[in-house]
Amino acid sequence: MDTLRMREATTGDISILADHYRRMFDEIWANKGEKISSSLAGEIEQAYVRKLRQQLPDRSCRAWMIEEGHRIIASGAVSFVAYVPTPLDPSSTIAYLHSMYTDKEHRGRKCAERIMQQVLDHCRAQGIRRIILNASEAGQPVYEKLGFRTASDMMRLILE
Repeated sequence: MDTLRMREATTGDISILADHYRRMFDEIWANKGEKISSSLAGEIEQAYVRKLRQQLPDRSCRAWMIEEGHRIIASGAVSFVAYVPTPLDPSSTIAYLHSMYTDKEHRGRKCAERIMQQVLDHCRAQGIRRIILNASEAGQPVYEKLGFRTASDMMRLILE
């Protein structure tokens, strides 16, 4: 019997969501042979806490968690962003999926897929048609299985 339970995160869960967020980046960078300094990692984690404190209550960000017993083993979030209408979607709201993380010892139990399905169901119910994300190498197969495709028409610039 599956002992995993999914629930929506609350403001009381912000510290674990922020911990998962930090661990996600630590892993992504480690897989590239790089390391985030502890001071930068702490700064990123605190910025994420501030984001969640503001956006979870007003529901411009929603997050879901998977628990086993009383332990949170996976989480993921989606932020709703004002964007521009396009010919494929005349609305001006998109969903930006972020912060997907599953504890290493619980991978392979379809936690990310369950959270993703919740996000997709929520977006459909809200009439949101566009969902974007930045995928790690580990996450890419999960997203592709759900129908996500790499977009060749996007560019980005990080200003220094």
